[in-house]
Amino acid sequence: MKKLVLTTLAALAVAGSAMAQGTVTWSINNFDYTAQTNSTQYSPLFGGGPTGSGAIGNTLGNTTLGNGSGFYVELLYQAYSGNGGASGSGNVAQPSTLSQLAGWSDSGLGGTNSPTSAGKAAAVASNVQAPVPWANGTTDSIMVVEWSANLGTTFANALATMESPSALAALGSSAFFGETPTGYLNPNASGVNGPTIFNNSAANTANGIEIFSLNTQLYLVPVPEPSTIAMAAFGGLSLLALRRKK
Repeated sequence: MKKLVLTTLAALAVAGSAMAQGTVTWSINNFDYTAQTNSTQYSPLFGGGPTGSGAIGNTLGNTTLGNGSGFYVELLYQAYSGNGGASGSGNVAQPSTLSQLAGWSDSGLGGTNSPTSAGKAAAVASNVQAPVPWANGTTDSIMVVEWSANLGTTFANALATMESPSALAALGSSAFFGETPTGYLNPNASGVNGPTIFNNSAANTANGIEIFSLNTQLYLVPVPEPSTIAMAAFGGLSLLALRRKK
């Protein structure tokens, strides 16, 4: 009986921690955050390097058209193990590979680009008490990402598309993905107005280091030619046939 009670209490504790939430102020101040597409450089998630041509320009497009011409914004988070000092010691670095990017979680707070003001963005469901999946007293690393809508309407969709060469080949148009510098944040308790995500102050606040990222670069995601995918598939089938003959 005692063992059953302890097991039940442990399960409830885990469930309670999983449901713990803090609050932040979710709004996008365009003095602190703007974005540009950059087709002169490949995304560092794919090895980076110059494309040999292209241009840099402020994001613009309408996400409501459903034609992939716009851009989506999302707040991501990851465990932070630093000391909370102004240097940001222990903070997680910007992801440079897709596997590192997959280690970040979606906070559920998103936005879109402005369809009329180039380079700017707006939060969806702006809220001074927006819930995040970690509680007051816990500091997590934060990062904002933005991507072209043809990669997907959610961060999970965009990541899955970038991880799939065949999905990228099926896009038929240029795709872009970008990351802000990382910060870290201890949210306020539920029911209390939360700290802002964006802040152009160089000094850390009482809640952590917020994000300041003007002209955030959304780099070109390399889209393989469909013929390249077909050749790779044919090569794989040929190898399989040779093995069977042996």
